[in-house]
Amino acid sequence: MTEPKTPAPIQESQQAPAKVETKPVPVKAVPTKVEGKAPAKTTRDKAPAKPVAAPAEGKPVKAPAKAKVEEPVQVRPDKDVWSRLATANNSSRTVNELLKKAGVSGWSVTRQPMAALVPSDKCTDCDQVSGRKHTSGCPMLADYPNDKGLVEPDHTTVPVAAPGVWSLVMVDKAEEFGFRHIGHTIREANPVPIEVRGSILTEILKSTGAKTGPAGPLWDSTGAFASVRVPDMVPVGKVDTVEMRAVLVNSLVPGRGSVLRVMPVHTGTHTVIPVVLPDLSDRVELTPDNNSDTRITEASEALDLFTRFAEGFGEIATKLSHKKMTAQQFETFADTVLKDKPQPGAGKALFDLYDLRSGVVGKLFRGEVDLTEKIKSTRWAALLAVLCWTQTVKPVKPGTEDARKARDMAVLFPARESSNTAQTALNLLSEGL
Repeated sequence: MTEPKTPAPIQESQQAPAKVETKPVPVKAVPTKVEGKAPAKTTRDKAPAKPVAAPAEGKPVKAPAKAKVEEPVQVRPDKDVWSRLATANNSSRTVNELLKKAGVSGWSVTRQPMAALVPSDKCTDCDQVSGRKHTSGCPMLADYPNDKGLVEPDHTTVPVAAPGVWSLVMVDKAEEFGFRHIGHTIREANPVPIEVRGSILTEILKSTGAKTGPAGPLWDSTGAFASVRVPDMVPVGKVDTVEMRAVLVNSLVPGRGSVLRVMPVHTGTHTVIPVVLPDLSDRVELTPDNNSDTRITEASEALDLFTRFAEGFGEIATKLSHKKMTAQQFETFADTVLKDKPQPGAGKALFDLYDLRSGVVGKLFRGEVDLTEKIKSTRWAALLAVLCWTQTVKPVKPGTEDARKARDMAVLFPARESSNTAQTALNLLSEGL
């Protein structure tokens, strides 16, 4: 996997952190709902009171209008992006039980012969050409009537076989005939069900003492995911921990491979950290073949990667937690990674969003909430702050569930590596460690 280009390294500063004045904002992103104290009000926060004229005699006194209260940022508490996409979370004793609870097992997908429907210019029942009237009593006109009784292009289609190409058909009781076409393939084998590949997760679960994690459908049910997790597996110095997850992503269509991904998750801020490490990938590519011997090899490779990645990420995270940053360095870092600082002349909405973002990530970085209090003003806090904003706190349009889902999918499956905020941030913060 190609890592994105990163800006120049952050230089360590020996001076005391500079104070950066930010607009006070509510931080509801913190699951514990413990907020930092609001800054003390200054004369700039409140305009001088104007003298109030006495009401004319005999006229009723109008009650003062209620001040407009700014709504806090709405955040889904206690959920990371995998959990938001899931249809089942935890509490299952086995991987198979998890798959059943999530509704992603038992999907029957088979290859079926494929054909193209080609217009022939003649009705397939009465042989009248397109545009003319069907003959009296034509079965096609009885099945598909029209006002003028004319032959339409759809009345003339004939099937033309497509040798070597197969339709992938899923059993779907919601469809008219009980089946749904989900793609096509040239492979002479049916897709591997997630239950079969679930044995890889079972091996990790047994070997590490892991617990089942989130699971659910992906890509309009043409794929699915399931996970196991080891809470507090990775220590970050002596003040923080990270959960490690092994996530099986199973695809049923060609062009989107199946993989076993390993991923750190900071459960305090509910941020996932989808990154690769120097000389260490974050995934095992799974073969499309349904071969039991291959599955044993893949399970062994996945378990080895899971252990090595946890160790390697723990070392990097610990170093980040020991490196201090000034407030000015963090502001520059956040602007560089998030690329959201408005240009002069931009609309008010962009400046308002930037002020909101600056306030939220600033509180997290400075440790003004209990989740980051022990790691405040460190590179580790900087990483969690920007990821918490992009994954959870950044507002989406109210009631737009599709927008939330699209954001979650973009975090886990970015269209290009340069769009992976976690990787960009980690690369930048790791310079000079």
